[in-house]
Amino acid sequence: MSFNKEVPLMTTEISRPKKVYLELTRACNLACTHCLNDSGSRMESELNSEEILGLVERLVTFGIREIRFTGGEPTIHPALEEAITLATRLGVKTSIGSNAVAVTKESAVRLFQVGLQKAIISLDGDEQRHDAVRGAGSFRRSWRGVRALYASGVDVRVNAVAMKTTMDGLRSLARLCVEEGVHLFIRCYIPSGRAVGNLSEFPTNVDYARLRTELHPFVQQGAVDGHYLAANKHEMCSAGNSGFVILPNGDVKSCGFLSELGESSYGNIRSEELPTIWDRVRSSRFLAESKSSLEPWSNRRSDLPRTNCPAVAIGGGEVLVQLRRRSS
Repeated sequence: MSFNKEVPLMTTEISRPKKVYLELTRACNLACTHCLNDSGSRMESELNSEEILGLVERLVTFGIREIRFTGGEPTIHPALEEAITLATRLGVKTSIGSNAVAVTKESAVRLFQVGLQKAIISLDGDEQRHDAVRGAGSFRRSWRGVRALYASGVDVRVNAVAMKTTMDGLRSLARLCVEEGVHLFIRCYIPSGRAVGNLSEFPTNVDYARLRTELHPFVQQGAVDGHYLAANKHEMCSAGNSGFVILPNGDVKSCGFLSELGESSYGNIRSEELPTIWDRVRSSRFLAESKSSLEPWSNRRSDLPRTNCPAVAIGGGEVLVQLRRRSS
């Protein structure tokens, strides 16, 4: 998709975002096939611990209400606990996006004690299917971390990506989460990062219809939620509205997925103030024009779910082309 620099700028009613996704590092202890940002090794010029703590203070001053520490894998970063401590002392909600592989009973207790309120843990399907995309033995290690965090008092939610490889294991995962008292959220598949170009993993409307049937009892209980699970549910995109992402090197993007799908940096926190950068996010031509990618996905005749997510539309645009060619 090309972007015309002369198009009218997008405006929004949101003067301040509510949440920031702060990528502490791109280093990771797993190598998932569908990783949104191709994590594994540290990014060049990552923020040091002192810079991260200073950034937390700036985010609070800016009016951010929640900082989600993510990566890469945030639990292997040496500044995580101190950053959570500082954010908590300053009155901001804290959460992590993690695979929980490195979480132990002791570290879970420490995270709770310093103020961690919520942990979003990535698990995809049952053990066999999860390990197929995230690595042998990773399911058991991640589930051990889930239990440790839950037992420590942290609010835990499991996130599972609905993709062709893992969908048959989502019912088993839902049952396990219900038994353990952990909420499960089913995320849509977005081919960004390490999954760029891997369009064969896209579930169709037929796949989702079956998934809704299988998960209906759990959804009715309120134990499971997710993208495309409720009929006619409007999915809201936070990119450029209520949230943004700060990469490990200080670059600011509107969305972690769009960051890997052609979105340029709106500025770097090392050299500019957050209000200035946020104004650029709000008036982003990229976000404005990416909305045009959503039109084909609103067609009810499509074999794929309707979406309001620009990253799905951009990353999976070729899927619609292929499906239409088959049906013509």
